Amino acid sequence: MHPTRPFLSIALPSSPPAQLATRSSVTPLNRRLFGLPTPPAPLTSLHNDLPSFLDYARRTSLPEKTTTYQGTIYEYTVQSHLRASAFSLHRVGGKSDLGIDLTGTWHVGANPVIDPPVRVIVQCKATKAKLGPHVVRELEGVTARHFAVSLARGSGGGVGMLVGPRETSKGVREALGRSAMPLVWMMVERDGRVRQVLWNGRVEKLGLGGLGVEVLYSKSGEGEAEAEVSTEARLTWEGKEVQTMDEVEEGMKRLEEEWMTKWKEDGLEDVSAEEVLDAVEKFVPETRPISISDEERKEVARSLLLTRSGRVQ
Repeated sequence: MHPTRPFLSIALPSSPPAQLATRSSVTPLNRRLFGLPTPPAPLTSLHNDLPSFLDYARRTSLPEKTTTYQGTIYEYTVQSHLRASAFSLHRVGGKSDLGIDLTGTWHVGANPVIDPPVRVIVQCKATKAKLGPHVVRELEGVTARHFAVSLARGSGGGVGMLVGPRETSKGVREALGRSAMPLVWMMVERDGRVRQVLWNGRVEKLGLGGLGVEVLYSKSGEGEAEAEVSTEARLTWEGKEVQTMDEVEEGMKRLEEEWMTKWKEDGLEDVSAEEVLDAVEKFVPETRPISISDEERKEVARSLLLTRSGRVQ
């Protein structure tokens, strides 16, 4: 198992980090272009992020001590704050959810904007007590069942992740290390701060060998004696901090604009992006549209021009 590797320590200013978006800005067009999975249908129309849930809870006088209130707040907190660690997550639930609370993609790698992301499922355990190894065994089974189809196709499946507000126990660490499935543990406090990240060797076999963690220290208080030291764990890739999902999504938008510009240069100024994508997906169905070669693009462009001019043989 690989806990917090490499392990670095630096001083942090006491000012808060820049505000990140709480939800994904990826459009259906982005998803087709980059071959991203379709997000699950919303659980409810009453709320879709932490601010809207808090507003809903106030309007309905939802008791704060209920399991529903505490669990939902923690799930939304994890969903929004893990965007800083390159996770794009969506809430799921229901009788057939296998105990999965969040599902989505993890955009890490040498080029996280264009590299295929790793699919991930998340179980949030907002408990006060430390979790035992049984939760790892449960997650192992859920991960195997959830990714059974992709595993059967030999495409590598995805990562199962446990998130909780308490530090991991020795039993959990040992269970992670023994697991035959790619599993991750993250300690995320109720305010969203990530304190601990652990993963097993199976995760690295998914192409994530460059992952590491640096531990950042910050002080609060007027003097050295009164100052309280707090820590935060941040993911790195080959020693550099990973891009946030805000940065990844902004990069996707830029690449989409560049991609469409190339089609216009090929003489398709008045063709919609949807029409281009339809043609690309038909011509090279096993390739993500963003990754097609220049030769393939020109061949598709010629076909579209012939079709639009009515000269298809």
